[in-house]
Amino acid sequence: MRIGTLFFRTFFVLVAAAAAMSLTSLLGGGGAASAKTTCTANNNQRVEHNRGESNCIANAGPGSRASAKDTTNSGAALAVATTGGTATAENNGADSSALASGIYGGHGYAYTFGSHSSSVAQGRHGGTAIAVTGAAGGAFATSDGVACLGSMAATYDTRTGRGCFRWGEIYLR
Repeated sequence: MRIGTLFFRTFFVLVAAAAAMSLTSLLGGGGAASAKTTCTANNNQRVEHNRGESNCIANAGPGSRASAKDTTNSGAALAVATTGGTATAENNGADSSALASGIYGGHGYAYTFGSHSSSVAQGRHGGTAIAVTGAAGGAFATSDGVACLGSMAATYDTRTGRGCFRWGEIYLR
């Protein structure tokens, strides 16, 4: 099934927003046991924080910005930006990881919601890549293409116009 670009972009944004809101309400707010580990780097900085089994690393090259946050006590977030890019990685699932990169003015956004999941977003050459995944899933938007694994995942890459969406048995690519 071929879907028009504008339709897919609009559909993706609406579904991703609805999924993020519903997952946030399901997960609820955390107490002291779910302290955040946050790293932010700008213009030739590298910041790394480890709190127990919670890790974040933000690495920004010249003219770049990177932000990484792990809201669990057992996960990792990594953001790397170079040559004017931006990268945002946020892990919200136990034993999960979010990895984002932005190179040559690109923007990468990777988010995990739920345990045992992985998201990877690689924005490049002025484009934007978004990867969002739920529990036990995987969302990948890289130079090799896009992939949605598990029961909840969504990706989109503006450079290629490719994306995918998976919710249970519904799978759009």
